[in-house]
Amino acid sequence: LITEGGDAIDGAIVDVNAGEYEQSTGSDGFFNFELTYGGDYSIAPNLDVEASNGVTTFDMVLITQHILGMNELDTPYQLIAADANNSNSITTLDLVSIRMVILQMTDGFPNNTSWRFVDADHVFADPASPWGFPEVVNYNNIDTDYPNTDFIGVKVGDVNGSVQANLNAPAE
Repeated sequence: LITEGGDAIDGAIVDVNAGEYEQSTGSDGFFNFELTYGGDYSIAPNLDVEASNGVTTFDMVLITQHILGMNELDTPYQLIAADANNSNSITTLDLVSIRMVILQMTDGFPNNTSWRFVDADHVFADPASPWGFPEVVNYNNIDTDYPNTDFIGVKVGDVNGSVQANLNAPAE
């Protein structure tokens, strides 16, 4: 698990088949499961802690500029991050949700987790409207020793990429 900027994501829970197997990622963002040949598996990461990590008033400025059409957000991952209330659009309600987290009036985003994970192999049909992206990778009748399953982690509310993805890493 890595961010769009390539930083490893520490402490995420990677789940196989809704709890059949579970593992936390280390400081390198890696996870590894020994799965039986011929099985069907669904792999899904989750991380819902520290909603305020990386979320600043500068993110609010960038989202406001995007809403006003002054300075569009560049990547589908930024758009996913800006959609704080998980409504599949970016509106002033997202700014309200982000402001409440910054002011510590709430410790999370409504209808959303603090991180979203996108299958790293996913190609967005419309990068300007990235919603409906896969957050689970499915394998049917697995027949290889080491299928690579990678995800891009998106920190909700953090459109400028200032999140500290590895909380155990030394400060820069």
